[in-house]
Amino acid sequence: MTKDLLIFLIVMGWTLIITGGITYLIVKKKEYGLVSGFSNRPKDEQEYLIENGYIDKIGKLLLYTFYSMVLVVILTVFRVPYGMEIGFGLLMVIVLGGLVYVQRFEVPRKRKKYTWIYGISSFVIIGLIVGVYIIGNLDNEVSVEEGQLIITGMYGVEWDIKEIEEIELLDKLPEVLSKKDGFNTDTVRKGNFELEEPYGEGRLYVKGENGPFLYVRIKDDYVIINRESSQEIKGIYELLREEMN
Repeated sequence: MTKDLLIFLIVMGWTLIITGGITYLIVKKKEYGLVSGFSNRPKDEQEYLIENGYIDKIGKLLLYTFYSMVLVVILTVFRVPYGMEIGFGLLMVIVLGGLVYVQRFEVPRKRKKYTWIYGISSFVIIGLIVGVYIIGNLDNEVSVEEGQLIITGMYGVEWDIKEIEEIELLDKLPEVLSKKDGFNTDTVRKGNFELEEPYGEGRLYVKGENGPFLYVRIKDDYVIINRESSQEIKGIYELLREEMN
């Protein structure tokens, strides 16, 4: 089990315990004071929300949220292809869509206002997440020119080829222990990661599991890169060898 997976399970475990506990208290024990802002409302509003089904819908939303979080854990642990992305995507749709939907059961004078607030917030949040996901999945352009190895895009670098100490083609990616700073999904790793010894901490620009992987080390840093086409990565390797010689 990697360090990242262990941290993920600890965080999700506590989140599930808290979410499950709050859901149980609201749905089964009728502890409506746990619903955000409910205790501060006038008595007539509280009675209206209960009678009109608002609290019931909040309880169901929490329950569906709990189930979707369990699904995220299962898909991640069993390494289902694109499982984490699918799970978290479903979770976001349930939470954000559910918050907009339950406003239909708000008190009439606040219904339109809160629908707009939650609707716009959901649109912005989903847009940001989709934008980051799209940018993170874009390939970093790799070039060898004017005595430099240039990797553009997210977490890109420019290295003087004269400072490169080692290059190698690896058949498979060394075991990834944890993410330090970067973009990490089931299929893409981009940024700073810690790998098994003797590699330690360095930069990955990896999509999928297909090798070969180009390993380039400079002083106390390194990069590992792959491409869908093995010929492309071999071509970059040969260019570097020529420049270094």
